[in-house]
Amino acid sequence: MTDDPERSFARFKQSATEAANRAEATALLIRCGYRVYRPEADIEGEDLVVRRPTGALYGVQLKGGPMVEWRRYGGRNLLMLFPSAPYSPGAPRSWFLVPHDPLFDWMKARHGQAPKWADHWRYPVLTKPLAAFLAEYEVRLPTEPMTIDEC
Repeated sequence: MTDDPERSFARFKQSATEAANRAEATALLIRCGYRVYRPEADIEGEDLVVRRPTGALYGVQLKGGPMVEWRRYGGRNLLMLFPSAPYSPGAPRSWFLVPHDPLFDWMKARHGQAPKWADHWRYPVLTKPLAAFLAEYEVRLPTEPMTIDEC
């Protein structure tokens, strides 16, 4: 069975984007003092497992932008990791590491009555209210080098 070349290219492009996003986010997290692990399989929504500098372990779902889905990620103590915008050469972008359930509650409060709400929602771009909500979850590089004790 031969595959449609356009569909094959689209799948390749999606896989390449996800791999590049994972590498970019992983490098940022490591520079911020996190330890990052890749499970052998994506089970229960865990694309990555991170150990925060405080020592706590969390499952992480990597996404291309802000989104929630209760059926797949709700009630599982997962963090959502996503950039502020799609990759564009030379354009800086922020990354956010936010607990799924508070993000879900925030989105539900704003869109729960929308006809397309079905316990999932996706933002194609960061709006001002969403950016304000996410501000405390932005992954920021440390302003000073970390010592070995902080790693």
